[in-house]
Amino acid sequence: MTPVLDVALARKVTELVNCGLVSGVGVQEPGKMCVEAAVCFALGLPHGDDPPCVGAAVRAAKIALNDANGWLDNADRAKGMRRLAVAQLGSDQIDQARFAGMLAWLTIKRVLPRALRNAAKIHPIAEHQAALEASAKGCEESTTESAAESAASAARSAASAARSAASAAASAAWSAAWSAAASAARSAASAAASAAWSAAWSAAASAARSAASAAASAARSAESAARSAASAAESAELHHFADVILTALRECGCPGVALLDQMEREVEAQP
Repeated sequence: MTPVLDVALARKVTELVNCGLVSGVGVQEPGKMCVEAAVCFALGLPHGDDPPCVGAAVRAAKIALNDANGWLDNADRAKGMRRLAVAQLGSDQIDQARFAGMLAWLTIKRVLPRALRNAAKIHPIAEHQAALEASAKGCEESTTESAAESAASAARSAASAARSAASAAASAAWSAAWSAAASAARSAASAAASAAWSAAWSAAASAARSAASAAASAARSAESAARSAASAAESAELHHFADVILTALRECGCPGVALLDQMEREVEAQP
């Protein structure tokens, strides 16, 4: 039977998400499920992470983001995923390849520039600061798929060069910026991997991954206070990436976005 997608369902999903979300499918109990399992629960379905009203590419992106290591805790994960939990409803009705391509495009335009600039701000070598900033601008200013692929490739090269200087940049701040970038990139990779435009995405993801090992070595040497700052930075990037996924769903005309908008308007109208 086709699920009824209405504001009542959106509210139920939101209530369940507000109880908290865990990494992994969890168990069918409020506060102990992942985001997709919460949707199944709201629909009255058996416990699982594959609700029929969620498209395959959207589901892949959501699960990867839900299970990312950068959330501060289960409450932070729930806060970051709350709007997406509703916005994804009905995404089985949208073109999954278009969604994946849109997500890859937005990642290059909005996620990579932010991560590259964060790294540039804290890198101690001016040459790499300039290269990272130039790559960020190139990603933002891309207007075609080929230009975006070139910009992502340049970002990869800049990140690789910066990685070679990691010994000079081995600090908690460097770790925070690149760990956050890698987390955001990995979260989108599964959704975009089979898209027609995956070549551009692969270059974008590689730009973040190429610095991941340097970030990991830096993290190992960080003090506890610095690790806390790094965790906060990763969480902020995951929240940002959740907004990017929501934008992709909106651009693709996902029915759940209209439900989210209606529900939020009703909340705003309350005295």
